[in-house]
Amino acid sequence: MANKVWVFDLDGTGMNTLDLYRKPLENACSLMIEVLGNKAPSEHEIRLRHNKLDREMIYEINPKNGKPFFYAKNRFPTSLVRIYKILCKEAGVKVDRKIASKIFQIGLEVFNKRRYLRKIKPSFLPLCKFLNKRGDIIIILTKGDKEVQGDKIDALKKAGILKYCKGFIIAEDAKDKCFEEIRKKYGDDKLYYSVGDTYLDDMVPALKLGYFGIYIPSLFNWKEMGRLSEINRRRNKKRSNRYRDLSEIRRKYEYL
Repeated sequence: MANKVWVFDLDGTGMNTLDLYRKPLENACSLMIEVLGNKAPSEHEIRLRHNKLDREMIYEINPKNGKPFFYAKNRFPTSLVRIYKILCKEAGVKVDRKIASKIFQIGLEVFNKRRYLRKIKPSFLPLCKFLNKRGDIIIILTKGDKEVQGDKIDALKKAGILKYCKGFIIAEDAKDKCFEEIRKKYGDDKLYYSVGDTYLDDMVPALKLGYFGIYIPSLFNWKEMGRLSEINRRRNKKRSNRYRDLSEIRRKYEYL
């Protein structure tokens, strides 16, 4: 009988999805700098300002459907276009619709399905095999747009990961209810673990429900950029561990 239930985040934890954003963001910044010339801020400043704006858009109402953007597929490319328009206004330059359209298309490159398989972390499949062999239950709980996250299912199937999982759950926004439903489904006689790279999303709601947290932060996580030291100081160290990578779970399994 399974004794442990493992709930894995996907983006940034099971997959290096941050790499998917790196090149499109770099290309979009380069285009803005090229167009604005000496009136353009540095790439570093554009990145910081875009990161802030993109985060703010999560709960902004999308005028096209009257619902919050959350993690909709068009939020990221739309935020790139917005930054371009803001920079144009500051520089006193007229917005070029063709450039804005090109920036939007660059932003959509993030969601190129052909790249997903290569972005699955090499340690994820061996870990799933390891946990499965011990009779543990594995669930992937990912937050985001259903279309985008659903496209990643094919990559996980091809990698051989999904056959070891009891579920693939997509949360449109907060994961709180999903963590609760998982506990209700499998009962209170098991040990529950939440594994993720974002403390507020993957650890905090799970810890409140009795999960133990395995926090694997990333320097490039746009939600926690520049705040890792602060988060680690405030982290509940009795109810969570901070690991460097997924393979550390295998090495320390007997102590969990």
